[in-house]
Amino acid sequence: MSIVDELEYYQSVDLPIFQQEFASWLPDRMFDVHTHAWLPEHALKPISAERVGLVFEAESVSWAELSEAYGLLFPAKTVEFLAFGMPLTVVDREANNRYIASQINQAQSFGLYIPALDETVDILVERLRQGRFIGFKPYLSYVIWKPLESIRIRDFVTDAQLEVANGYKLPIMLHVPRDQRLADADNLTDLEYIASHYPQARIILAHGGRAYAPDLIHKALDVVENLPNMHFDFSNVQSAGVIQAILERMPLEHLMYGSDIPVATVRGYMFMLNGQRVALTRKQFDWSISSRKPNQLRCTFMGYEQIRAMKQACDVLNFDNVAVEKLFYSNARTLVDEAVRSLYG
Repeated sequence: MSIVDELEYYQSVDLPIFQQEFASWLPDRMFDVHTHAWLPEHALKPISAERVGLVFEAESVSWAELSEAYGLLFPAKTVEFLAFGMPLTVVDREANNRYIASQINQAQSFGLYIPALDETVDILVERLRQGRFIGFKPYLSYVIWKPLESIRIRDFVTDAQLEVANGYKLPIMLHVPRDQRLADADNLTDLEYIASHYPQARIILAHGGRAYAPDLIHKALDVVENLPNMHFDFSNVQSAGVIQAILERMPLEHLMYGSDIPVATVRGYMFMLNGQRVALTRKQFDWSISSRKPNQLRCTFMGYEQIRAMKQACDVLNFDNVAVEKLFYSNARTLVDEAVRSLYG
C-alpha cells in the first residue's frame, strides 16, 4: 500500500516541481516536526465518522508508508521526524501510542504521546518514559461534552500535561480550536495563561496556529509575539503572506517545518475564503472543490504548495542558506534534543 497514488502523474508533474523549485533550495537534512502514523487495526470506526473536519482520506499510515512518502516527496534528502498517532476518538489511542513507541529510534525518529484527559502528572511521566516519548500531542477531539466551537485550549491541554512539560522543557503540539483560530480571544487568553504559569513548556502552534489568512495571523501575533515559549510549525500553511508575517515577528529559532502527513500527500491547494477554509483538490472529496470530471486539475502535493509558500516568504525576506537550514532542520532538532536530554539524560 502507498499513501501516494498516481505514480505516473508523480513522475510527470510532481517530481519535476521538486527538482526545479526545491531540490537545490532545501537543505540536505530535513526535520519534519509534525507527522502522523497509525495502522488499520487501530481504527474503531471509519475516519470519516470523526466530528472534527479533516482534509485527507487515508484510513492509516504505516511506518513503512511514512518512509516511502518521504522518499517520494524529498528524493535524495535525509528526513528525520517527530511522529505521533492520529488523535481522534475513532482511533484506539492506547494501541496507536504503543505503535509509535515501537517504531521510534530516538536518533532519526522521535515520538509524542497522545494523552488521555484524566491522566495525572505521575501517570504522564510514566507513559513518557515507558514509550521513550519526548512530549505531548493533545487534541480537541477528546472533549466530547462540548460543541466544537465552544472548546477551549485548556479543555484538552490539561494542567497535568503543562506541569510535566514545564518541568522537563518538553514540547506540546497544539492544534488551536475555533473558527477564529489563533486570533480567537479565548485562545489568546489561554495562551497568555500558559505562558505565564508554565514558561518552560515548549508550545508548538501547529499549522501556524491555523491562522491561514494574513488578517488572522497579524491580529494573533500582536499577542503571541510577546509570549516567549510559543513556537510555530508551518504544516498546511499555503499562504506566503501568513508565513512571512510569522517569520518577521517571531524568533527564527522558534519556527519549524512540519508536513502533517498524510495531508502533505493530498494533491491540491488550501486557502481561506471569507473566513472559511477551502480545499481545491485533484481528486473529488466530500470536503473539497474539484473538477466536474475526476483528476482534471493539474494539482501537486499540498506539501509542495506549503514549501512554495515558505520559499516565497523566505525569498522576500532575503533569507540565506543558514536561515533556511534552521527552518527545515536545526530548530526542530535542537528542540527535540533538549527534550531528550531533559527526560533521559
